[in-house]
Amino acid sequence: MIDFETVFIIVLFILTVGSLGIWLHLFLILKKSFKFSPRLLKPNGVDTKKGSFVSIIIPARNEEKLIKKCLSSLVNQTHSNYEIIVIDDDSTDKTIEKIQSLTNDDKIRIIKAGKKPKGWVGKNWPCYIGYKYSKGNYLLFTDADTIHSPNSVLDSLYTLLEEQLDVLTVVPNLIYPTFIVKMVLPILSIFMFSKYSPMRVNDPKIKLGYLFGSFFIMSKTMYEKIGTHESVKSEIVEDGALGKKIKECGFQLKMFRGEDILSAYWARDFHTLWNSLKRLIIPMYFTNKINSILLTIGIFILMVFPFVVLGYTFVNMLINNGIDFFLIVLLFVFSSLNVSLIYLTNFYQLQKAKTHKVKYFLGTPLGCLMVSVSFIWSIISSEKKGVIKWRNRVYHYNG
Repeated sequence: MIDFETVFIIVLFILTVGSLGIWLHLFLILKKSFKFSPRLLKPNGVDTKKGSFVSIIIPARNEEKLIKKCLSSLVNQTHSNYEIIVIDDDSTDKTIEKIQSLTNDDKIRIIKAGKKPKGWVGKNWPCYIGYKYSKGNYLLFTDADTIHSPNSVLDSLYTLLEEQLDVLTVVPNLIYPTFIVKMVLPILSIFMFSKYSPMRVNDPKIKLGYLFGSFFIMSKTMYEKIGTHESVKSEIVEDGALGKKIKECGFQLKMFRGEDILSAYWARDFHTLWNSLKRLIIPMYFTNKINSILLTIGIFILMVFPFVVLGYTFVNMLINNGIDFFLIVLLFVFSSLNVSLIYLTNFYQLQKAKTHKVKYFLGTPLGCLMVSVSFIWSIISSEKKGVIKWRNRVYHYNG
């Protein structure tokens, strides 16, 4: 008769093998994405699309530290036919003063977003206001904490037109400004770049649609046909919702690697990192509780469980407390392979992305732990109140 401890070890073994298989799958997808994801076409610096007027729309709330860098990178684009519309979303810092220091450039306009109507959340409202004031037949939405190369407008517009697309978005070069962000965010990037990789988003057989909010350009006509940002006004993760809507409507959406034209922040410190992680799971929880709970459990099994099992088997081999030694050794071997593959995947991602020093792959366990804990805490706290703090505002999310 099989005793409880043997059954327990067998269950751990099954979960470990499953986790190992998923990490192997993630590694292969990541490798494929870095190798085969398309890059923007290069018109060799020649402004061949002068007739295409682009309105660059930048929602800005309390961006005094970064807005000037963003605008400075946009005022000298190689594409000559464009305007920059900065929508102030009720900033309480010196954002406006920073913008005004550059307004001697006739390409920049400052618009006050005004009070958000009921039902609008996040940056949906200022993006919509930017559209209402735009003059271009093409709209480029970007964030106030981005830094652009001189060719970002030209390369993206040229590619959009040459490939006859309705909208394109780019995967930015992520900026990791602090130690904790350097340790944690790369782990999350593995999942984001695997799930929302250009290889998957660009596959017409897959219904997945996604936009990186830091940069997407589209025809104004298409934007109006999908209902503008008004159609996703209540979505906190609006870029994902908008991308999904675009693909579902049958428009031509394509994602490119854009590290050479754009750098962007996803999190700036522990506070914004924590709230960014909550921003991923809380809306899902109120849309589909079962799926969000299953996802949280899955993340724990993938990110924390392998390290726990490795420690558990190591201790049991040392004390040899009577559990079948062969099973313990076998579980130790597979859990070691699992943990090694997690480290390898993080190392590979850092090596290829070249965002910061590869040595930060040593922080893999910390990154795994924080992502998992943030998801678990978000689910637990959402039972009492679904609260997301974003850009110095508090959103009470109740579906």
